[in-house]
Amino acid sequence: MLGELAVLIVRTGFSIVLIALVARFLAQIARANFNNPLAHTVIKITSPFLNPVRRVIPSVAGLDIASLVVVFAGQLVLALLVIALLGVNPIPYISQLVIWAIVSVAGLILTVLQWSMIISAVGGLLTMGQYNPFLAFLQEIVEPFVGPLRKLNLQVGMLDLSYLVGFLIIIILRDFIIGGAILSSTGYYNFVLGLKGLHPFFGI
Repeated sequence: MLGELAVLIVRTGFSIVLIALVARFLAQIARANFNNPLAHTVIKITSPFLNPVRRVIPSVAGLDIASLVVVFAGQLVLALLVIALLGVNPIPYISQLVIWAIVSVAGLILTVLQWSMIISAVGGLLTMGQYNPFLAFLQEIVEPFVGPLRKLNLQVGMLDLSYLVGFLIIIILRDFIIGGAILSSTGYYNFVLGLKGLHPFFGI
């Protein structure tokens, strides 16, 4: 009981930081406006973890590689802590956990994109086009992914079906390609399923 409570607390803390790191990574790709209350919150959460790594790992072709490295490290530490808190020695599973952490970076990026799209789409309908800084930041994050789909002329009345198509693409990439094909073919899918407390965080 205490072990499960500790896992819940650890997962919650790591979730906040890792999701903020992914949001910052996506916002930098989208060149989003960081003069935004939500963006300021993301920066405050991530800077203590990200700034020291950036001194060692520079950006490459505009990509903030340091953010990805910190997310990978965070996922790996999370896995080690969860297993240890459940009373299992994590050392024999290091190789599997490294694979899990690498793949889960992609899974987490897609999950953040997915929820950003959901909140943006629903929030846009509720606000009826009125400006909202929270929604504006999320819309900027998803624009590089959704924007190319709009060129397919998927607007039906007030409904922007590009969000629906993007949502389906994310599900296929995360649940079937990453979660199914890659992890299953390498034999790590069952391992991830067996890690109580890790599988839900990966989102597959």
